[in-house]
Amino acid sequence: MKRTTNFFFSKILNKEVHNISDQTIGKLKDFVLDFNKEKPTIVYVQIISGRKSFYISAEALDVFKDDREKYYIKINSESLVMKFPNEKDVFLVRDFLDKQIVDINGRKVERVNDVRLGNINSLWQIVAVDIGTRGLLRRLGIEYPFIKVIETFNYRLRNKLIIWNDVQTLSTDINNLQLHMPANKIETLHAADIADIIEDLDTKSRDILFHSLNNQKAAEVLEEIETDVQVNILKSMSDEKASDILEIMPSDEIADILEEIEEDRAEKLLTHLDEESQDEIRELMEYEKETVGSIMSKDFLTFLPDLTVSDVLKWIEDNTPDDEEGYYIYITNDKENLIGMISLFSLITSNKNDKLYNIMNTRPQSLHDTDEIEDAISLMHKYNLVCVPVMDEENYLVGVVSLNDSIHEYKQLRRVVL
Repeated sequence: MKRTTNFFFSKILNKEVHNISDQTIGKLKDFVLDFNKEKPTIVYVQIISGRKSFYISAEALDVFKDDREKYYIKINSESLVMKFPNEKDVFLVRDFLDKQIVDINGRKVERVNDVRLGNINSLWQIVAVDIGTRGLLRRLGIEYPFIKVIETFNYRLRNKLIIWNDVQTLSTDINNLQLHMPANKIETLHAADIADIIEDLDTKSRDILFHSLNNQKAAEVLEEIETDVQVNILKSMSDEKASDILEIMPSDEIADILEEIEEDRAEKLLTHLDEESQDEIRELMEYEKETVGSIMSKDFLTFLPDLTVSDVLKWIEDNTPDDEEGYYIYITNDKENLIGMISLFSLITSNKNDKLYNIMNTRPQSLHDTDEIEDAISLMHKYNLVCVPVMDEENYLVGVVSLNDSIHEYKQLRRVVL
């Protein structure tokens, strides 16, 4: 037999463990892991002998394998360091196998069927997670018989591994594994990908993952999550935490969310926001669901016509508006009536001394707040627009509706109807 430096855990689970004199001292039941290292590291081996179990330091753990993949486990030391179990210990079998993890590279939730262990700098560590069918069959002890059967159909069953650097751990039923490497991996993903992941998780893991995000990322993710999941996540948060996240979001998104929760809670959350935001949100909540007014954004850029291009570019540089606000700028008179519109591209390619009234589109396409969302989609599709200004009954500019929000809301409404 040769000493091996990497193997699948299921290959040695429940196998006999020997001491330095090659005497059998029991069977391997589990590993105690340290998840605070770069890779989860085995610190103790749990061995069961009859009805008793004991724990030995993993420093002297040796694993051997012959040509037929028969494994031999040995604690290769005369002095065995023992320990007593601790309620905070994280176990490989009990707390990690069969649990949910997030595949950061694949951007989805997976189930842990097995793990690949490697010896790195004299430490046994998890180097990869097996999420494939072969890993499950290996655990069940029927890997090779099954492979022989399917090979008769010219099908090859491969291991499906995720390297540890692409793994995000989640909580377990007994709370021992609480996102030991949280947020920093998840937060590298797009908010829409995180939303998809959260929607695939059970309620407990979903809440823990969402609460691990910083407020800015949490706000972006909450916008992307399906309505019923939004409501459940809000229920798990304190009023203070929920308000901190909501106040980062656009008013139209806040209005959509608050319309779905209990009226008393919605009012309580509103009171934590500034007065201007409260007024905007209440105004949006008064619109009928299928109208443009219910989804329009109150965040848009308006300027007076006698300003120069240089004036506007300087203001944008100093104030760094959100991306969605910067598609177009809107030109209004002192009564807030829309008189023109300029795209960002037109603005930056114009002479800096030009007055806005000389370069603006004086007949911009627009909608009324009582128009239907379907009308907004048709208009933007026809004229190839990413957003359109919205007027009220007195022709005041009251908001902007985007193609993205219109399509998203339209799909939501159709789903409810179906």
